[in-house]
Amino acid sequence: MKTTHLVIVALFMFGTWPAFAFDVSQINVGANPWAISIDPNTNRIFVTNFGNDSVSVIDGNTNTVIKQITVNDSPTGIVVNPDSGLVYVSRLSSHAVTVIDERTFTITSNITVGTQPNGLGLNPVTGYIYVTNMGDRTVSVIDGKTNSVIDTIQVQLRPTAVSVNPSTNTLYVTNSGSGTVSVINTNTNTVSNTIPTGKGPTDVAINLYSNTVYVTDSPTSQIFLIDAKNNTVLSKIPVGSNPDGVSIDYSKNRIFVANSGNGTVSVIDGNTRMATDVIPVGKHPFAIATNPLTGMTYTANDTPGIVYVISDNENSTSSLQQQLDAAKSLAETKTLDKRQSDDIQNAIVLAEIGIPIGFGVSVSIFIFKTKK
Repeated sequence: MKTTHLVIVALFMFGTWPAFAFDVSQINVGANPWAISIDPNTNRIFVTNFGNDSVSVIDGNTNTVIKQITVNDSPTGIVVNPDSGLVYVSRLSSHAVTVIDERTFTITSNITVGTQPNGLGLNPVTGYIYVTNMGDRTVSVIDGKTNSVIDTIQVQLRPTAVSVNPSTNTLYVTNSGSGTVSVINTNTNTVSNTIPTGKGPTDVAINLYSNTVYVTDSPTSQIFLIDAKNNTVLSKIPVGSNPDGVSIDYSKNRIFVANSGNGTVSVIDGNTRMATDVIPVGKHPFAIATNPLTGMTYTANDTPGIVYVISDNENSTSSLQQQLDAAKSLAETKTLDKRQSDDIQNAIVLAEIGIPIGFGVSVSIFIFKTKK
């Protein structure tokens, strides 16, 4: 059966955001790790290793590799569907996406897509998977129920990464060869807008609660902030050299950017839109992902094959629990107005179908579904 977990995290925004020191540890994986995806329900981290045609599976409780799965043909992108327990891996040189059962670590199917498949994105509500095909300027749409391609969307030159906003049924695709981001309406699978974003956008992440899109632009060493309501660029933030991956820590409203050119991770305050910290993490950090339940951030350093684990100097799980307790206490008081109280009840209803929703300026809702 499906069990829905409702996590309420308080985001207190009084004055400036507190500064944090960060602890960094490392995990050896395969050669040239390329992309990372996390299942928050099982606390497993999946890493594609481009250099030796494999996927490393990390246990987030112990930060050790528990399995290495051979997939062949230059694996690049990866995304896990926590609801189905299936992991999707794009294989750059075979025009295919491999499907792995997370419970057995076995390959269950291979799906033919476009030329040079790279980035993968998941809509957790529909179960659709989106694949950027760099070689033919398209995005393949996979139905997760049948694991078959149901549509192909034309975008621009060399699409690399993709991110989905299930609340607005919108898809964002970085076109690194055109210097743009394609905005796609997933109801019709058509491009509704094209946004100029530097010279070579590489990765994209969406803050579901502020409806802000973050796009790394490697050639200009900056990150673009896009207002998803009107698809306009809000600001550009200088970061480290050649930023590639980007991820969001919702519990503290922080954005992490992996700078492959100078071996660092930039930390951006989501409220002030300013870089607050720089974390050294080896020579060439590429992909990056954050577990929304633990607050741990993982970045892949492809020379050599290392995944760096970033945590602040608080115990992440304990900190999250303290925020959860504070939010519950706040929800029980009579200081919330009717709209906020109604939003809490609506969020519980929406949890059943997996749609995340925010309310007010002090509380956010996170939804995770588990299939048992």
